[in-house]
Amino acid sequence: MAANDIMEESIMLVLSRKVGESILISESIRVTVVQLGNGRIRLGIDAPPEVIVLREELTRSCFNSSPSKNGKAEALSPSAQLP
Repeated sequence: MAANDIMEESIMLVLSRKVGESILISESIRVTVVQLGNGRIRLGIDAPPEVIVLREELTRSCFNSSPSKNGKAEALSPSAQLP
């Protein structure tokens, strides 16, 4: 099932959060607003290692490829600056 198929069958929940606030998805995934600036939002995602987390645009072109050079996600400090 493609990501677009899943989205067509569901209703989107829209939430407002401030920097430092989080939402929980199930019991094991936490999404935290880390930084706001320059019209962008930086999110931190805590998830078990077996959960694959990709930006949506990557799923369109290379879903089966590794998300990074070494196959592991990079951890950024909350104070890292937006590009």
